[in-house]
Amino acid sequence: MSMSNILISLNGECSVSRNQLNKSYDYIFGVDGGTEFLYKLFFIPTHIIGDLDSIKSETKRRAERDGAKILSFSVDKDKTDLELALETTKELNVESITIIGGEGKELDHLFSNFLKLSSFKQHGIIKWITKVENIIFNTQMVFEVEKNKVFSILPLSDLDSLTIKGSKWDILNENIPYASSRTLRNIALSNEIEVHCKNGNFCLVIKN
Repeated sequence: MSMSNILISLNGECSVSRNQLNKSYDYIFGVDGGTEFLYKLFFIPTHIIGDLDSIKSETKRRAERDGAKILSFSVDKDKTDLELALETTKELNVESITIIGGEGKELDHLFSNFLKLSSFKQHGIIKWITKVENIIFNTQMVFEVEKNKVFSILPLSDLDSLTIKGSKWDILNENIPYASSRTLRNIALSNEIEVHCKNGNFCLVIKN
């Protein structure tokens, strides 16, 4: 079974431009009102997921005409639309998940999205893309970056024996406590950096 690259568009604000994204994806999820951004970016959704309380009726009809699979849930559900979309990806052989949208000013939704993405466990890369930065959640060791780009490692737990190579401020087998600022605002010295730790959870934030 071939590996799948999935694009998930969340409701809220979306600042990305088309050239920040791949030309095509194997599956394209419009998460409720996030479907609007897909059409603005010239993507056709394969799935519409959520309680459908924020998608415009004409957009839903357009997606249905385009052959999208509609996965509708009750408004009184106890999971967010993002959670439902991520659970749907478990049925697929995932290589990567790209998230767009969800950048709104409602901090509870913003932080909830961040925490859900950081805690979701699967084998592929998860990347949340905005106009100003990319946030990568996974356990991958080598990350492609542009030389001289600013990046940060956010420790989402205690990190045991963290190593960073290829940066202005490399680290070798150092224990980093949860929420430490020790690994903020580093600079890539080449087109890839190596980041890994023995135990712990982190994300990588790269400035665009």
